[in-house]
Amino acid sequence: MKIINYYFYDINAKMKYFCLCGNASFMNSVIINKIFFSILLVIIYIYLQDFILKIIVKKENYMSGRKFIDKCLKTQFINKYNFLKKTPILTAIIPAYNCEKTIIYPIISIQNQNISNFEIILIDDFSQDNTSKILQIFKKQDKRIKVINNKRNMGTLYSRCIATLVSNGDYIFSLDNDDMVFEEDIFYFTYKIAKEHNYDIVGFKAVSVKKYSDSITKMKDLEKYKHKNNLIILQPELSTWIISYKGKFKPHDVTLWGKIIKSKIYIESINLLGENRFSTYMSWAEDTSMNFIIFTIAQSFIFINKYGILHLISPLTASSLQPINNKFFGSIFLLDIIHEFSKIKENKIFSVFAALDIMHSFYKYKSILNKKNLSYFRSIIFRIINSKDINYKNKNFVIKEFQKFSFNMR
Repeated sequence: MKIINYYFYDINAKMKYFCLCGNASFMNSVIINKIFFSILLVIIYIYLQDFILKIIVKKENYMSGRKFIDKCLKTQFINKYNFLKKTPILTAIIPAYNCEKTIIYPIISIQNQNISNFEIILIDDFSQDNTSKILQIFKKQDKRIKVINNKRNMGTLYSRCIATLVSNGDYIFSLDNDDMVFEEDIFYFTYKIAKEHNYDIVGFKAVSVKKYSDSITKMKDLEKYKHKNNLIILQPELSTWIISYKGKFKPHDVTLWGKIIKSKIYIESINLLGENRFSTYMSWAEDTSMNFIIFTIAQSFIFINKYGILHLISPLTASSLQPINNKFFGSIFLLDIIHEFSKIKENKIFSVFAALDIMHSFYKYKSILNKKNLSYFRSIIFRIINSKDINYKNKNFVIKEFQKFSFNMR
């Protein structure tokens, strides 16, 4: 308001000066300037007011979560609970691989939910550091915790699947080994909504930070559900692929964390995927692949405006450190899943463009491609060419591109 008063005072002073000088035309221009500046200042004030309000509201939304995170980080407290006498309402699943520095934080943030009738399944994916010892300590301290030990490094897809198959909760809550539950009531709140309205999936928002101690001002909103041009019409949250203004398909990141999923739906999806598929090592695009099947089966979904996950962003995550052939396998696997399990014709057509994108990527890395990926990709190309849901024009397009590329697959 001081700025506004200053400008009004300045304009009034100029008006008085020019009136005394008798310069009428100049005085009129000053009046116009006054009106212009007045309108401009009102607009700026309204904009700033709205901007400030957004900051305040966002800060308030983050505040309770930040207090909960700080409490977990500083005291490592565990809420008192009665040992499970009934079937848990939720099963929290955390795959753990070489995460001795972070694994305690997601576990503690789950233990301190304001309800206690849940179970935690931790999967040690053949870690080579002290992760396994830490998990065993937590298991001894808390009877709600189960630990599964993989005999070799299997990846996150396998780890999540085998944990889900032995889970007892009505709903599955997935969390990465370096993330934390952001609100102490997220289990209670999402489960209540899911049960009252019989939702198969309840999704919620997340915030990201580069380190746990980041302040509220450094938090970044991870809401990812704004795309309207969604090909997967029956799966509103998934938005796996969108169409750009040039008519090209672009991938949209999808995660298994950030939602609770009805166990029956999740298990049905795993059975549909099949052990042969989920037993293959996967730590790239596994979330999107599994989500696709889950949202194909699910009949109801809601996304609530509540923050439930603190996502730690690190350049040294397991997925980012994957070698290029593992990443290619993940992309081919996703193409396989979408083409095989989609119930929507548009998605079958999409597989044509996804296959072409993979081919073009192959050109760049042809010198290091392995036979496993090439053979897998070849089998999917033949299925696309023989698909009843893809027209002659698109098939021809794939065949021509494939013929250009085929020398790399001999």
